[in-house]
Amino acid sequence: MYQRIKKDIESAVAQIKWFSSLLSERVRIEIAVFKLMYRSEEIKKRKDELLRIIGAEVYSARESTPDEYTNTEIKNAIIELESLDPQIREISEKVQEISKAVS
Repeated sequence: MYQRIKKDIESAVAQIKWFSSLLSERVRIEIAVFKLMYRSEEIKKRKDELLRIIGAEVYSARESTPDEYTNTEIKNAIIELESLDPQIREISEKVQEISKAVS
């Protein structure tokens, strides 16, 4: 009788350990996805800021210079803006990859 109770308790403990490790892994994955999504949003905010800078510079230079791309601040913002798009795509792909692996 004692052996049977001991075996049942050990079995229950093993199941609880399995479930807690599964839950822990799932929570870790979800946190990683949230971090990637947060990073993506931060990059998108930077992209919006650069677009605002470009717009303000183009608007202020509309009468003085016919070619808005001669302004170095606009050139630098466009170059940085172009470098942000691949980062956003990469993070989105990672999120999709993780989501597919978990599902």
